[in-house]
Amino acid sequence: MQTAALAGLEKIAEGREAEVFAYGDGRVLRLYRQDYRDAPAAAERQVTVLRAAAAHGVRVPEVFGTTTVEGRAGIVMERLNGRDAFETIAAQPFRLWSLSRLCARLQAQLNEQTAPSELPDLRASLRRAIDRDEVPKRFRTAALSRLETIPDDDCLIHGDFHPGNVMLLADGEAVIIDWTGARRGVPEADFARTMLMIRLGEPAPGMPTLIRFFARFARSVMLRSYEGAYRKARRIDEKLLRACELPVAVARLSENIPAEVPKLHKHIERLLARDA
Repeated sequence: MQTAALAGLEKIAEGREAEVFAYGDGRVLRLYRQDYRDAPAAAERQVTVLRAAAAHGVRVPEVFGTTTVEGRAGIVMERLNGRDAFETIAAQPFRLWSLSRLCARLQAQLNEQTAPSELPDLRASLRRAIDRDEVPKRFRTAALSRLETIPDDDCLIHGDFHPGNVMLLADGEAVIIDWTGARRGVPEADFARTMLMIRLGEPAPGMPTLIRFFARFARSVMLRSYEGAYRKARRIDEKLLRACELPVAVARLSENIPAEVPKLHKHIERLLARDA
């Protein structure tokens, strides 16, 4: 597909890596930001994983293909009429516990699936993220060493799974969105990243103030309910989980989210002390 300009398109959502525009009847355009690294390849990978996940029974948005708009790579997909789990929890706080558990079960379900062979290897992706100049050398050395203890695997990894990437439709159906970070690897790494984001993550630009406030003060309850439900749905290799926590946290530093950097440094120091 090819289109020429954004003029006339209504922006309906945005995140750190992409903007979402209404794109005709029942469709949206998810358009990567201009500075997103390797956006065309990321768009193609997301199309591949969306179709593979759907084939395995995971509810994801229907995808219609890729396109380019004003030099930016994008994906045309199904428009979902609903709101994400973060927005729902902010509006209905009494649903925090149940929706956290729902999201955990969804992640456990997808982590049991076999990833498409076209997806990048998780360990290679983590290695590239860790081995960057903005990562302190001491953290880099320890994380790369720990990464060598993590085995290869071919399970489906979402790569950015959190309640903001679970859309709840009007009929109660839950749909998993934003598969840009999808990889093949060990599920414990996917779970470790989710727990890290619930614990330390900052809401993306454009998020309403209420969601920002709620995300800050509901973390502990969400952590308990999410972890308990995931562990009930899927058996975790505890040794492997511990091995994944440091590389996942150090890799997050390379995303250079200013509000998270001080918290990540403290968290990484705790992990290093724990494993010393």
